[in-house]
Amino acid sequence: MRQHIQDDDRLYTFLLPVVKRTARRCFRQFQVSGWERVPQDGSVIFVTNHTCSLMDPLVMLLAEGKKVVFMARADMFRRPSVARILRWLRILPIYRIRDGVSAVKSNSEAIAEAVGVLHDRCPLCLYPEGTHRPKHSLLPLGKGVCHIAFEAAREIGDAWPVYIVPAGIEYSDYFRFRPDMELQIGEPINVTEFVKKSLPLTPPKGGEASGGNQSPLLQEGQWGGSARAMNALRERIAEGMRPLFTWIPDDDDYDAIFELTKLSAAAQKETSSLDRRRDYNQSFIARLLARREAEPEAARGLFADALQFKKERERARVSVYSTRVSTAKRSLVLRTLLALVLLPVWLACAIASLPVWFPAELLAAKAKDAAWRNTRRFGICFILKPLLTIMVAILAFFFLPWYFALFLTILFFLCLPLKATYDGAERLRRLISDWRWLFHPRLRRLYDKLPFDAVKN
Repeated sequence: MRQHIQDDDRLYTFLLPVVKRTARRCFRQFQVSGWERVPQDGSVIFVTNHTCSLMDPLVMLLAEGKKVVFMARADMFRRPSVARILRWLRILPIYRIRDGVSAVKSNSEAIAEAVGVLHDRCPLCLYPEGTHRPKHSLLPLGKGVCHIAFEAAREIGDAWPVYIVPAGIEYSDYFRFRPDMELQIGEPINVTEFVKKSLPLTPPKGGEASGGNQSPLLQEGQWGGSARAMNALRERIAEGMRPLFTWIPDDDDYDAIFELTKLSAAAQKETSSLDRRRDYNQSFIARLLARREAEPEAARGLFADALQFKKERERARVSVYSTRVSTAKRSLVLRTLLALVLLPVWLACAIASLPVWFPAELLAAKAKDAAWRNTRRFGICFILKPLLTIMVAILAFFFLPWYFALFLTILFFLCLPLKATYDGAERLRRLISDWRWLFHPRLRRLYDKLPFDAVKN
């Protein structure tokens, strides 16, 4: 058994490629931008927004490609059996204030272990919001990442620098399987240099960093300016994260702003390229916020109309992307005919994938928190897909010529029937939505009345 959480483990190493292969098939597009910014000369702490439960760590694992140690909220570790599994998966617990003051005191052990991870130059990944939330926003960041970074800078000293690397995860959809995904890496923060300017690298007299329930550094105010330095670092991290994904700064008008942003991106056809869509969304949101600041009454009217449209659109089960469909029926008819031609192929893929597809959707539907749906789908695919592939291979080689059996086995190994099933179902849903949009004149009138030119130009 490995002594430290970052140590190599044979079973983990064996299963890692399978996990990564399964995780990659959970996305249609998987784009990583700015990875060249990740420093190679020191210890790295990745911090990202947290929107989609365990899919977010899988994204970072895919991007890094090697071992990564994660930190997660401590309430997930309550059951000893679950705690052992999570530790084997290289996940450390971190306690929050909401877990109680006595629980937070237990963080010293986890922080010491996290510093050990960084000392071995193994990447550490944290989600400083403290919880996942499927929104394009950013909750106030916790102090845990600052505690770890400051302590690591003190422990490692001048041997090599410690960096915090902000990152942003963007999904085209939080709840549907196989969305598009972009991971954007921001500019690294050299914590070692930050600490040298803000804090001493040696503890005050009368205290040892490793003794007691908490190191002196972690007790705010004991070291000169530590509270101010911690708040400054948290704000710097947040500033580094916000430009890396579609960020809406507050919840006051969130639904209206996001609805208008999606409508505008669809109208401008800024939905195919992930980085262009993100950049467009950010500039559009900035214009909306500027209008809210300059013309609050006009903005309130715009937001009210947007919410009315959203309510009507969701009641009619029309996708945002259908709003860009022309009212001319010819192209829609041609797409429908093509769909009918390909329908037998999709049905064949759906039947072949049924042993995985059905339990995955059944388990996802039972998730109380919708943000866990794709995690449950991933789990089912990870467990059942290899078994189905083995079963297909045995039956194929027993009943069919070897070359046809080999073809079928490769087909299932690459997960093509399952991917075709999900992608085909999504295209069918969009096609039906387009027809609903075409035959919903009231919804189109509401769209045309939206008093914001940027939505339609």
